[in-house]
Amino acid sequence: MNLPDLLAQPEGKTLEFKRDLSSLAPVLKTLVAFANTSGGVMIIGVEDNRTVTGISHALREEERLANAIADSIRPMMTPEIELASHEGKTLLIVRLPHWRGPFYLRTEG
Repeated sequence: MNLPDLLAQPEGKTLEFKRDLSSLAPVLKTLVAFANTSGGVMIIGVEDNRTVTGISHALREEERLANAIADSIRPMMTPEIELASHEGKTLLIVRLPHWRGPFYLRTEG
């Protein structure tokens, strides 16, 4: 599904919008839930009401997210993380298929 189609969809079991990465805990919990159920797509830089706000310092935030995933989730998962542009704003898109798990946050066991 392409980006405009994803942004037109409501949040649900396989689609989640996050405004930013100011707090990584909810992002990581959502990724674990996606991996343990049917997979999903998270778009960072979008409000819950689907307003596109974009993210600042996209490359730095992409690296920060990849490092947090590697450090915090067990067993190791490697979601597809990409940068995309929509209406002149940069978004981070994280695509995660369902994987054989279970996956969990290291800090929560």
